[in-house]
Amino acid sequence: MSCDRSVEVVAVHSQCVIVRPVIQFLCSACEQVGHCRSNWLRQKSPMQTFEIPVSGPISVRVGDVVTLSMDNRRLTFQVIKVYVPILVGLIVPIIVGHSQEWSEIFQASAAVLGLCLGWVISRHWAQNFQIRINR
Repeated sequence: MSCDRSVEVVAVHSQCVIVRPVIQFLCSACEQVGHCRSNWLRQKSPMQTFEIPVSGPISVRVGDVVTLSMDNRRLTFQVIKVYVPILVGLIVPIIVGHSQEWSEIFQASAAVLGLCLGWVISRHWAQNFQIRINR
């Protein structure tokens, strides 16, 4: 099962395709949970555009409506890549601080630092994910 969304091609460049979301109902995969699981696209308004990097020549033209598709396994892995570093960065310093009997202020400071570090790591790690473009 995959998460599919329709977009309109706004511009085509050698390294990327710039698209704009098309207002549509939920795909069959997202219909089961009641909302779009691809949060990166749901946050885009119909007037906002975003670019999709392409690794080779692509046969789309400006004005074409194409379907972006991400399979369920990759979507789940992407969610894990976003949230796990943040949670680990928050929880590990608290556990270590508690076991080493650090003061509460030091534990909280370490947790905030770990949270920030986890956020930076998740942003960097989750930056690249693979989307299939279907006609």
